[in-house]
Parts: sequence; structure tokens; C-alpha cells
Amino acid sequence: MLLLAIDSASPRVSVALGEVGKSVRLLAARDEVVERSSTRLLQLIREVLEEAGKKPGDLEGLLALSGPGSFTGLRIGLATAFGFHQALGIPAAALPTLRVLAACAPEESLALGAVDALRGEWTVQPFRAGAAPIELAPSETLAPAALERFAPAFVVGFGLGQVVSGPSWPPGLSAIEPGPLAPVALRLASAELPVWDPLALTRPLYARPPAATLPKPREGTLAGIAAGESRD
Repeated sequence: MLLLAIDSASPRVSVALGEVGKSVRLLAARDEVVERSSTRLLQLIREVLEEAGKKPGDLEGLLALSGPGSFTGLRIGLATAFGFHQALGIPAAALPTLRVLAACAPEESLALGAVDALRGEWTVQPFRAGAAPIELAPSETLAPAALERFAPAFVVGFGLGQVVSGPSWPPGLSAIEPGPLAPVALRLASAELPVWDPLALTRPLYARPPAATLPKPREGTLAGIAAGESRD
């Protein structure tokens, strides 16, 4: 399948295009640190398609990293992938960012995918590393010192260098600063058939609940009546 992979939630936004079967033939890739991924993401997609001599209509599937990660970047990437899915009528899948990060660790090692959750904490999840990492436990948001119980392990995440040099970094943990994740997502799709579920693109994973909350439905409105029925 000709697959397009998108990661717009990481500090390094990346896009990769490849022919994926039992192995991956990477056709083109782009990555860069961008502050406004909403405009650059579409440009990066256009660039990889042009480099490979392909058109959007040639795509046979889409992969998008589903977080946790940048709130705005995450929603942009998932919305872009969902838009391509609807416009082209092709399969789409969401890949958890922590699992893709774990795929960057040495095979058979204990790997923690890690995403900066701010406030001095990291959202981490343990995996048995490999071409298709095996989830060992749910994700948690922890201070660096609390990661000691996972040692010895590899911790894979963007921006870990600043934490490793601090006094709270536990011994026995080796930090890995990953490269662009979109090509890794293609390799993961080659090792394990993605779960083709476009609705998963509407369910982003956050390190913390979004700061914004929806207003409470007013009484007398259809939404308010529905909310009242759900409480009965």
C-alpha cells in the first residue's frame, strides 16, 4: 500500500510517504521544527508527494499519530488526516505516539515512550521494544524521579536531554532523543497491520485533560433535555 504518515503533535513535525508491505520502501520524507504546523503541514505533504511523483489520489492509506503531544498540533494532524480520508475515501488509522516512540528503542529492551506533559512531569508508558512494541501497562504522568521503578530501561522522547542532566534523573535509565516519527510509523505499519478506523482520528490522546471545557447545556434546549435524560 502507498501510505502517508503524519506526525504534527511532536516538537519535530514530520511527514513520510512509503510503499508498505512486508517491508517499507520510503519514497520521500520531510521534517522540521515548526511553530505553526497548520500551514506547514499541508506544504510538507505536498512536497513529499511531488518528490515521489505521486498525487493525493494515488494514496491508499493514511496514518496519523494520535498523541499525547501538542494540543493544537495534534488536532491539526488528526483533522488533516480525517479530511484526506473523507475526500479520497481511503483507509485511515491512528497510532499512539507513545508506542511509536517505543519503536525507536533497541529490540527486546524495556522501553518507555515519553512525552513532556509540562509542569515538570512526563507522560510515559512501558513497552517491550521491537518492530511492533508490546504494551506492558497503561500510561502515567509522572515526575522524572518517579521513573526509577522502571529501571533499567530506555526512555524515548523529545527534549529529554535537559532532564537527564538534572539531579532528579534516576540511575539505570538511558535517554534516547528520537528522530522524525512519521517514518517510524511506516515501519510499524509494516510490522503490524494497522487498525483501520477513521473514527479514531476524532479521539486525540492528551497528557492532561484540555484546559477548555464545554459550557453546560441550558435547560429547555435539546442538549439540556438530553443531558437531563442521561442523568435520570
